[in-house]
Amino acid sequence: MSTTALYHLTKEDIPRAVDCLKDAFKNDPLWNEVFKEDPNKEKVLSFFFRCPLLYGMKYGEIYATSSALEAIAVCVPGKYSNMTIWRMLRCGALLSGTRMGKETLRNLSILQKQLAPDRKRLMKDKPYTYLMIIGVTSSCQGKGFGSRIMNVIKEDCDKKGLHLYLETETEENLRFYNKHDCNLLQKVVLKKLNLPMWQMAREPQSPI
Repeated sequence: MSTTALYHLTKEDIPRAVDCLKDAFKNDPLWNEVFKEDPNKEKVLSFFFRCPLLYGMKYGEIYATSSALEAIAVCVPGKYSNMTIWRMLRCGALLSGTRMGKETLRNLSILQKQLAPDRKRLMKDKPYTYLMIIGVTSSCQGKGFGSRIMNVIKEDCDKKGLHLYLETETEENLRFYNKHDCNLLQKVVLKKLNLPMWQMAREPQSPI
């Protein structure tokens, strides 16, 4: 199954894609902690999820299971894994980023400062695809939509000889990625937020 089997989002799809990701992560412990002090949490979450969508549209790929957007994934080449200010400006995501509260931006900077160096170190000299985000709407969770996207991403990585790198914040997700041949590289506790994060990778596999 190639990536053509998935739906490729356009800019017109972004508002619906934002709603999909907000719903998919509404019970996520990390994002609930990051945004808990923001008085305009719902509006700010919309700005937040626009960022990886715009970034992926510019530097990588955004996949969905269908035009109904049951599940969405954003992938970028490893060299673009770090969302610098310049890159965010070029893809149009910087404006959304500036609309978040100071405490929220401070929390997000903790993630960036802690995870980006780890990612660079763990994947040194390895060509890879970075799975920035993958989310399944709550009504579609547990029905195989996430695995459908993962299977296509894995196949694409195998064809190109790329590792697949990701970070996840729940043990439930850890089990999901283990099922998809992703191995744990390191577990960290995020400073100040005091929450765990698992850093994982999958090696490219040759066809049998």
